[in-house]
Amino acid sequence: MLFNSHIFLFVFLPLTWVLFQFLCRFRASRAALGLLVIASLVFYSYWNPPLVLLILASVIINFYIGRTLSRSPRRWILSVGIGLNLSSIAYFKYAGFFLTTVNSLSGAGLTVPQIILPLGISFFTFQQIAYLIDCHRGETSEHSFLRYALFVTFFPQLIAGPIIHHGDVIPQFKRDETFRLNGEQIAMGLMLLSMGLFKKVIIADTMSPWVHTVFDRMSAPGLFMSWLGALSYTMQIYFDFSGYSEMALGLGHLFNIRLPLNFNSPYRATSVIDFWQRWHMTLSVFLKQYLYIPLGGNRRGKVRRYVNLMTTMLLGGLWHGAAWTFVFWGALHGVYLCINHLWRYFTKKTGWKLPAVFAWLMTFPAVVVAWVFFRATSFEGALGVLRGMLGLNGVEKMSASIGYVETNHFIPALPFNDRILIVLAALAICIAFPPAWKIGREHLQKHPIFSAVFSAFLLCISIMGMSRVSEFLYFQF
Repeated sequence: MLFNSHIFLFVFLPLTWVLFQFLCRFRASRAALGLLVIASLVFYSYWNPPLVLLILASVIINFYIGRTLSRSPRRWILSVGIGLNLSSIAYFKYAGFFLTTVNSLSGAGLTVPQIILPLGISFFTFQQIAYLIDCHRGETSEHSFLRYALFVTFFPQLIAGPIIHHGDVIPQFKRDETFRLNGEQIAMGLMLLSMGLFKKVIIADTMSPWVHTVFDRMSAPGLFMSWLGALSYTMQIYFDFSGYSEMALGLGHLFNIRLPLNFNSPYRATSVIDFWQRWHMTLSVFLKQYLYIPLGGNRRGKVRRYVNLMTTMLLGGLWHGAAWTFVFWGALHGVYLCINHLWRYFTKKTGWKLPAVFAWLMTFPAVVVAWVFFRATSFEGALGVLRGMLGLNGVEKMSASIGYVETNHFIPALPFNDRILIVLAALAICIAFPPAWKIGREHLQKHPIFSAVFSAFLLCISIMGMSRVSEFLYFQF
């Protein structure tokens, strides 16, 4: 089920919320948690009902392995638990990729099965791996199965994150405040929900056809179309994923659950290190705590530090998708980070610092170039767009080759000049305005009436613009 669908907004969400509040009214806290677990499983099974058995099996197996580790923290038990999780994700997400790669390298002609990728498998698998590791370290207390099941399946974050840590949410399931009606939480939730929906439906979905035209229809786009495609995707993935994350935060607030932040104006970053502290923050924390640091981090010398950085980013790229373009995207960011750390070492020694505006002008284009590989379906496609951005595919005549691209019934077809203005305006929004959660936190209490009217306006505009139901980009990861 999609957040940007009528059945979710007008049936599933209000029905679940009303039933939850009804149970809370009679202090039936365990029943309220059970309701959220059942609702989350219904939410997950809406797309493909049989796959709910997979997530149920994953929850049950990991809970009992975690409980065993809490009582007897033996390494072999942890290895079995992590192995089972990685085996599941390897089969569903990477088996076809592995066999295709073997066939292309050896000509073996192995049969590649058509495997349906379960939604959110990367997210709920990583969350449970972290839980098992913390159980082995003795950093978890005994939890009930009901609370653990809700930690994994809670529908606002189930499909595309944020990647939540058990220590952040399970204690909230025990608080009395979670089961009380809270007007401030509801107002904050509705504001974040409306702003996230607006980002997805009006901004990200509007740019989707422009991206598709350049990356999927043109073999050698010219200078202007290449830049339009690359910048449109840079904006699309930001507003699509940040929109989902803000809707997830808002939905959490509606049920008195605070989910972790995932975005903090990443396109303001003046270094790639800064970018990864702002973009998909929960993934960055997971990769640092459960991969980079266990590999040795920066404790084993400078060379080992850069090897660990590259390894972490390569695996981070592979986590996003079973394709060599994702691996290369991760490698590219690994190189960026190594250069960034070397530069910081140089500036620390010399005391010389690059002005912020020049640092941004180096960082943002580097991120855009990396996004080209992230979006392209092949290296040839990515290199074709990059050649176009350098003008090597020629320069189009503005009136002859740019043309119009359909968006949806709410946004009319637009010529190139209008499209590029919209993209630049979207970039200005990313840079000039704080993230939605900060806007809500700083202005909601000061101007409650304005906030309510503003949220209602965005919600109405977004619903009017829902001409078709489109998946969020991170659903494929």
